[in-house]
Amino acid sequence: MLFKPKKAKKADGFKTEVGRSEYDAKRILNDNTSFDVREAFNELKTNVIFSMTDKGTKKILVTSSFAAEGKSTTSLNLAISLAENNKKVLLIDCDLRRPNVGRLLQFDEKRGLSNILVNECEIGEALHKTKYANLDVVLTGSTPPNPTELLSSEGMQAFMDNVSQHYDYVILDTPPVNLVTDAVILSRLVNGVIIVCRQYVTEKKLLLSAVEKLRFVNARILGVVLNDVATAKADYGKYGYYNGTNNSTNIEKAK
Repeated sequence: MLFKPKKAKKADGFKTEVGRSEYDAKRILNDNTSFDVREAFNELKTNVIFSMTDKGTKKILVTSSFAAEGKSTTSLNLAISLAENNKKVLLIDCDLRRPNVGRLLQFDEKRGLSNILVNECEIGEALHKTKYANLDVVLTGSTPPNPTELLSSEGMQAFMDNVSQHYDYVILDTPPVNLVTDAVILSRLVNGVIIVCRQYVTEKKLLLSAVEKLRFVNARILGVVLNDVATAKADYGKYGYYNGTNNSTNIEKAK
């Protein structure tokens, strides 16, 4: 490997968000995760694997139609699930405006994707090991004044080409489609897109708008993940997956 991930520092700035952090911690796959939730992510993992027959590294973009629909927790849990399948996985937080992966993992790192793209650091300096075997992450790094320009730069293409040589799966956690254009721009660098929506939160018109914007740039939509589906047994809901082969039909099901 041309670069070696380092262990990221634990953050200590979460005391003011204890409730939020504890809630999100329960949503990340762990030894205490309920059977139905773990099986839902195993199903998502299986569907992703069989949906992507591309040779080489599988690059997956995870987005949503709007904010607070669960894309970051879904990105992380999908990455964990794939890593548990003995695959080398890299999760990249591409939400340079409102990063969330570092908070979910309680990592406190100043260097990340933005610093790589402006040549302030090497990839190895921003690449961090997690407590999950086979899973590394790149956080956002310093908040830039021009996120869209950085993500659409030749440097981003070069970065993706570089990391793709060393991982089986590269997962991009991106901003919501209807808020900024970042996810649409990044869709050209990946093999497929997963759209996350939340029961009783996602608006049908916004979901369809997100699909339309992605289709306009010929993005390959793998499917839709519906989370927080109310169940009697789960504390925080169940997850569902709709294959993207017939998007118009399956998007209707997602609402």
